[in-house]
Amino acid sequence: MWASRALVRSLAPPDWLSVNVTLRCNLRCVMCTTCYDSPELTTRELTGLLDEAADMGVRVFNPLGGEPLVREDLEEVIAHAVARGMFVTLTTNGTLLRPERAARLAALPPSRLHVNLSLDGDADAHDRVRGHGAFARAMAGYRALRDADAARGNPVRTIRANVLLHRGNLHGYEAFLAWLEAEGFSGVQQLTLFRDESDATVGGMWFTPEDLPVLDALCARLADARETGIGPARLLVNAPDDLRAVPRYYRDGLTPRDAPCWAGWKELYVNADGRAVMCDGTLDFLAGAYGDVRRQALRDIWRSDALRARRQVVKACTTPCIQGCYLRRESDSLPPIAGALAANAARPVEARVARTLARLRPPRPLDVTLVFEASARTSDDAGLEALWRPDVAPGARVSPAALRAAPEGLRRAWERGSVDTDRGFGGEELLAKVLDDLDRGGLRPRALWIGWRGDAGLHPALDRLVALGERRGLDVRVAMTEDFAALHPRAAARRVDVAGVPSGPCRVVTWDARVLTDPHDRRQTRIVGNAWEEDAAEVLARAYPPSTSSSV
Repeated sequence: MWASRALVRSLAPPDWLSVNVTLRCNLRCVMCTTCYDSPELTTRELTGLLDEAADMGVRVFNPLGGEPLVREDLEEVIAHAVARGMFVTLTTNGTLLRPERAARLAALPPSRLHVNLSLDGDADAHDRVRGHGAFARAMAGYRALRDADAARGNPVRTIRANVLLHRGNLHGYEAFLAWLEAEGFSGVQQLTLFRDESDATVGGMWFTPEDLPVLDALCARLADARETGIGPARLLVNAPDDLRAVPRYYRDGLTPRDAPCWAGWKELYVNADGRAVMCDGTLDFLAGAYGDVRRQALRDIWRSDALRARRQVVKACTTPCIQGCYLRRESDSLPPIAGALAANAARPVEARVARTLARLRPPRPLDVTLVFEASARTSDDAGLEALWRPDVAPGARVSPAALRAAPEGLRRAWERGSVDTDRGFGGEELLAKVLDDLDRGGLRPRALWIGWRGDAGLHPALDRLVALGERRGLDVRVAMTEDFAALHPRAAARRVDVAGVPSGPCRVVTWDARVLTDPHDRRQTRIVGNAWEEDAAEVLARAYPPSTSSSV
């Protein structure tokens, strides 16, 4: 991606496809200038667009608006993206997320659909921005989705709050972050305002000179908390340096070197009417139109001379906006990329470079144990009773005591498809991807620990998971009870106590691809990445630099 920007070329597909599926909205927010009646792509056009994106290698789809839930076909569109192997991040104001819509979203895998809920402070601050009662309706939508996921037996879905830091929530901001943590939000994306020349105060939300000393102190505390992981500000997903840059942004003190913009490389953005758009250098997106998906193939738009011209404008931009959607810090300069070039091997051009580098250099040790959650299911009575698919009649289910006495009954249940392996089991594809990412990145963890919250012995393909680690020369340990060890002879030779955790630094990959830094964090409060959406080599290397030792 660095080379793509340096050469103003399309050497890699975009990180994600963002589509304004509609520009209609049920709210009238004071800072918004983008919601109006507009032609919209049909369901068929949207699913066709997703097919093109998936074929290009795009891994993430962001349905935007307007308010996406205004469209009744939204769930169908998202389901199509998931079926094409894409990850989806839905951004919504939450007010239309009623129980019936929540149930439809809950039918989509939590590992594939994440939700960003727009919240701009407590009820008073939020309603002054978005209208009376908007906060209560948004939180009702949040709870409806949490309830719908629980009713389906889903794991906890990633739901983040998108929070504008503004004049109206400045003084209560940290208390609001603590409240979001108590409510169970998975993270917080802090956003900055765009300044509209027609309204310099942005509806009274822009900071005054008197506010700036308070903003300075707040952002310094937020950045420190983000680095230490102490306090509710740890929910923030913004990088510490970007948090420290916020006061300079509001003083017009940022330079392009402070926040290089990746618009036109990181994202392919399609407006509701089908036009491909991007910032024109003055934050006017419609003025930056450069193609039309109704008339051109997506791949052709991405390689077009018109987009190259827009990219030249971005490279010359002197008004950095530090929006997270257009920052790509890992690609801002060449030195950190050189060590992780192989991490982009899924991308067509860079794959050849990655394979060459991996062959030319020995693996670099990482002083971490990779913990892979083969099963979140426990082997106590409650866990074994929960194994069965809902459509399996009670009379066809084997009791926990009978399963322990004759483990072959579990194997027969696997073969009949009676066990619900859709949820709670880490798949071979996920572990293989993580290990392949590490191979391409030239990195090797000190050990592979299979198992975490549940009993790895309940995984139907446990021996194949062990073999994946063994083929890479890793020291493999398997956390499982003795009850089901006979089903997995390869894993049984490497069995350790199911209640144990490895000593020393760890990286945990949960069954649904979340990446954690602490194996004791069973509530998953410190999520630092997603192994499906990101490159595992990048995630591990940025937290734990490779050891200088030559031993593994």
